Amino acid sequence: MSDNVIAIDLGYSSSKVAYKEKIAKFPTAISFATDVGTSYGEENIYDFEGDKYHVGKEAADSEAFTTSEYKFLLKFAPLLIFHILSKFEQADLDEPIVVKTGLAIVDWNKKDEFIERISNIEVNGKNIEIIPQLIPQGAGCAVDWTYYNNDGEYPDKLTVVDIGYNTINLVNFENGKPVRKNMKSYPGHGVSSIIKPFTSFMENKFAVTFSEQEAIGVFVKGEFKYNGEPQHEVAEKIVELKSQFVKKMFQSVLVNDKKLLAMSDVVLIAGGGAYLLQDIPFPPNVRFVDAPFEFSNVRGYLGNSIN
Repeated sequence: MSDNVIAIDLGYSSSKVAYKEKIAKFPTAISFATDVGTSYGEENIYDFEGDKYHVGKEAADSEAFTTSEYKFLLKFAPLLIFHILSKFEQADLDEPIVVKTGLAIVDWNKKDEFIERISNIEVNGKNIEIIPQLIPQGAGCAVDWTYYNNDGEYPDKLTVVDIGYNTINLVNFENGKPVRKNMKSYPGHGVSSIIKPFTSFMENKFAVTFSEQEAIGVFVKGEFKYNGEPQHEVAEKIVELKSQFVKKMFQSVLVNDKKLLAMSDVVLIAGGGAYLLQDIPFPPNVRFVDAPFEFSNVRGYLGNSIN
């Protein structure tokens, strides 16, 4: 069973996966599958708990469900995991499979409920037995960085700032052990805090509906064409929102953590939001996890165990 292990970081924007030597990313997008009476092209339709759904790229449109709350994750984590496992032909789904995954610190008190939810998955009439191993989001980044960049040794004081789509997680370690009182979570202050107003901006400007997944695609690209014409105002808005995000993060959200960060031997910047901070001058104790930043958690989940 040791080979039947997969690590999945279920994010609210995208889910990152590490399986053996492979890493991959899938949109955390789900929508109802509507029968339009045609069968042109291949469609991945999943029958799950009495309804039919699209998952991933096929769901990343204006009909996709909002994905920034824990109740979404609790409802659809089994379907997302099934979708991901189905993409890895080497995974033996007829045998129990170890799934190493995580929850944000703010949701950690719900870990037993979440473990029970994903322990047995039934989709399309197929049952899969899961052996969940849950790890706080952000902790995997510490394992990843120390293993690949510090000869496996933890600094005396290490703090991870994991900037996800919905949440900023702070995970603090002293002598390699997590310090629970210094574990914090700031829901609603992740990258979604600028994607939501950006989505509204796009809808108001172009008078059409954009899902958050579509808006993320435009935001990451940094440019947008409409009717074949570059929309310079959109590019300018993206630059503006990035600047606002950085200022708010350090002048407001993390202001009470200033002492903790300053006294850490190493402060690790991780998660997809780290891309927004690459050009910012930081004190000497600040490091970035290895790129691609958003895979740091899942690399740590797969490669090591956390006490």
